[in-house]
Amino acid sequence: MNTTHATPGGQQQPGFGPAAAAARLPGHPVSEPDERLGQLLWNVTSLASMLCDAPIAMVSQLQGQFDCTETGALSLASAVALDGSMDQRRQWWRLSGQSGIVCSAADFSLCEAAALTPERITEISDLTLDQRFAHHGMARGPAGLRFYAATPMRNQRSDLLGTLCVLDRKPRLLEPHQRNGLHLLAQQLIVQLELHRDLQLLQRQTLTDPLTGVGNRRGFDRRLHEEWARHLRSGEALSLLMIDVDMFKQYNDTYGHPAGDEVLSLLCELLRMPLRASDFVARVGGDEFAVILPNTPEVGAELVVERIQAMLRAAQWPYCPVSISAGVATLSPGEVCDFGALLQRADQAMYMRKQGRRKDD
Repeated sequence: MNTTHATPGGQQQPGFGPAAAAARLPGHPVSEPDERLGQLLWNVTSLASMLCDAPIAMVSQLQGQFDCTETGALSLASAVALDGSMDQRRQWWRLSGQSGIVCSAADFSLCEAAALTPERITEISDLTLDQRFAHHGMARGPAGLRFYAATPMRNQRSDLLGTLCVLDRKPRLLEPHQRNGLHLLAQQLIVQLELHRDLQLLQRQTLTDPLTGVGNRRGFDRRLHEEWARHLRSGEALSLLMIDVDMFKQYNDTYGHPAGDEVLSLLCELLRMPLRASDFVARVGGDEFAVILPNTPEVGAELVVERIQAMLRAAQWPYCPVSISAGVATLSPGEVCDFGALLQRADQAMYMRKQGRRKDD
């Protein structure tokens, strides 16, 4: 394998402990990936550290995401964020003595430089002697890193995703077998990331209603249980909306099932519009839907219902106006309630609303 590197030399910087290194990583506050991705990154960086006899290993995510996107691809497009200017690049660090991977959005200039030589390992024996990086925060900052080596990671379409790196606090070079091993390890990481993507896609399919694109009953049950458990831990309010489409059977009988399917798809688009990213919509029956509203008191849930109703009244429906009956159930802060009882309360509230509509009509 071809290698590019700088010559060694210079004074060694003082060492640093793993806890201190984690605290001194520049960039955004540390965060964690999902469990499977975190374990994969931890395993690969641990192997890289052992292979190269380096106290620190890191995977940089220079483009896109390592998780599955809406299209099911290992994406190069930036993740959709509320803040469109948010930098989606990440660095996943494995520090000697640590028990888990650490995420930071630090200076990416080293990894971006390494990505310019896609067929070669970039190896800098002493960062303090390299004019490009002599004043780099990793070399001159509290971490005091000196040695850096990285191999670019490209997927099967030759798209650059990031780099696999090893770092040390003393000037050095890798042995030939270490360079070859680091390259092979990066290739294996790409394969595993693709498998991780495929698994996420399959999981999404099993939890998603194919007609409307919202959660299905299985996805709803899982999410409601998660939010119920979070409510018990945090004591925050939790609200649940149960929604039924009024006169939907008559609509299907009059205009046909394809027209009914179109209405359900449009309804789900409207249901999602006034919601937050943390809220969850699911189709739990033929024409029944549920909306989970974490950290939402009853007054907030009723406001969501009002907004949904207003959007439905203003919407352009294919044949005739469509209305819904919506019931609200809320667990107040600190309230202890059986998981199934919350669902039953929301169901009862919805049917009471529906009965009230029929009396009004």
